[in-house]
Amino acid sequence: MPENLITTVSAENFEMEYMRFGNGAKTFVIIPGLSIKSVLKSSAVIQEAYKNFEKDYTVYLFDRKKNVKMGYALSEMTDDLAFAMRKLNLLNADVFGFSQGGMIAQDLAIRYPELVRRLALGSSSSRPEPLQLKVIGEWQRLAEAGDATGLVNRFIDAAFSTSFLERYRRALLSLYRKISPEELSRFAVFARACEDVNTYDELGKIQCPVFVIAAGSDGVLTLEASQKIMEKLKAEGKDVEYYVYEGRGHAVLDELSEYKDRLLNYFLKG
Repeated sequence: MPENLITTVSAENFEMEYMRFGNGAKTFVIIPGLSIKSVLKSSAVIQEAYKNFEKDYTVYLFDRKKNVKMGYALSEMTDDLAFAMRKLNLLNADVFGFSQGGMIAQDLAIRYPELVRRLALGSSSSRPEPLQLKVIGEWQRLAEAGDATGLVNRFIDAAFSTSFLERYRRALLSLYRKISPEELSRFAVFARACEDVNTYDELGKIQCPVFVIAAGSDGVLTLEASQKIMEKLKAEGKDVEYYVYEGRGHAVLDELSEYKDRLLNYFLKG
């Protein structure tokens, strides 16, 4: 991928990197989840994974803001993303948020409805689940202790299904070589912010259709967390669809290429 497809939204005391590809008339925004290394370092892999979107969409994937400090909250992440989208004139976009990105995406649709046409939430939660607090809290502790090896192993063990790890564990470990102290510190900030998720009681304010995608063996945020989002939206009379990938881990979008086809079909039918 040409490096010029990764660029920066800049303003006073604000920098946020993003990648852009595709030439379609519609706008597709991806909000990634927690990652030990910036997902933009795998930009070529991401473009290949979402290549089926390129005909119909111009795709934007946003990293989190640069220069963050402990205490940086989910609501601030939402405000910063909304600022970047407005700066780029990305209104009425189709938005996919995965994991923590789904937490941000919910808040974006609640508080900035003009930015979101249709919404998909993958392996996400709307309020802290006990397992979520335990697993992500342990990740934060390991990152703050500088234990990169421990963090990587705990991270992939929780995120992926057993069957997937049996085949790809070595490849996953190779992705997380040479983790810098700065990357560990940044990860700890974002991990702690997951405790802030608190959108459940406001899900009824979402005006757009929503597709909730769950992982049957989600070892991070739990299958139940996705179910609760779906059930709350249904109770509020919202346009919601739901699908469960049985037997798959939290990061099912990385386990199955079919996941992106399902996303595209959902967005294009609306």
